[in-house]
Amino acid sequence: MFKENLPKEITVFEVGPRDGLQNEPEYIPVEKKIELVNRLIYANCKKIEVTSFVHPKWVPQMKDAKEVYAGIDKRDDITFSALVPNVRGLELAIESGFKEVVTIMSSSESHNMENVNMTVDRSLKEIEEINRIAKQHGVRVRSYIATAFGCPIEGDIPVEKVLDIALALESYGSYEISLGDTTGMANPIMAFEIPKLIKESLKKASVAVHYHQSKGIEFANILASLQAGITVFDGAAGGLGGCPYAPGATGNIATEIMVDMFERMGIKTGIDLEKIMECGEYAKSLSSSCHS
Repeated sequence: MFKENLPKEITVFEVGPRDGLQNEPEYIPVEKKIELVNRLIYANCKKIEVTSFVHPKWVPQMKDAKEVYAGIDKRDDITFSALVPNVRGLELAIESGFKEVVTIMSSSESHNMENVNMTVDRSLKEIEEINRIAKQHGVRVRSYIATAFGCPIEGDIPVEKVLDIALALESYGSYEISLGDTTGMANPIMAFEIPKLIKESLKKASVAVHYHQSKGIEFANILASLQAGITVFDGAAGGLGGCPYAPGATGNIATEIMVDMFERMGIKTGIDLEKIMECGEYAKSLSSSCHS
């Protein structure tokens, strides 16, 4: 690994308030969610996924999306986004004042049905419509492709399928495609080859990676993607999270450890290390799984 081949800075996309908390079985009060987002703001996280506008029947933890966004200390230099599973979610996000939304779909038919109750083709049509309406309202769209490195139900996913979806999402107007390792199945060779292929195939959209915990392999995956030219990395403070509809889903890669690693390598993240460490501890205090 030659330092001159690596970027001088990277961007962290913080998903903790949404992806980190969505799976928590006990409801976390609005004030505590606001506190987590505010701590991330003060740690200088520039991109924060605050919540999701999903039906409370499916993800009860996110029923307070509007209240959380209304209560945070917004700053003009920070991008706040909300996950929207469909057009109705987009409408609620726009009503709440969001200027960026995030869509999600899987490259796996089985996982897509479990997660968003749609076929892959139906998801693509929905995201095309989300992009169309978002553009009319001056709202940017970022798109996740879940199970991009393998599916817990179907196993291996052909990279061509992931690429076809990425190209479609780009054509609809999504400005960034985040490749999700939904249950920690990726290895460093995949983490180099798949993002590199997709990055080289896209014309306008940038590529991000979203790794889940896998006994430490997630950090090797981060380094492999870094070497492949990726400079946007998703993480969740405290390493919380996991997909509620994926068997064996583990927590997200911990933002604070990822920031520590990059900073030690001389790669700037723009995030205050001490404060993001405190965010990680606070996030863990909200999680029932982290309480002994």
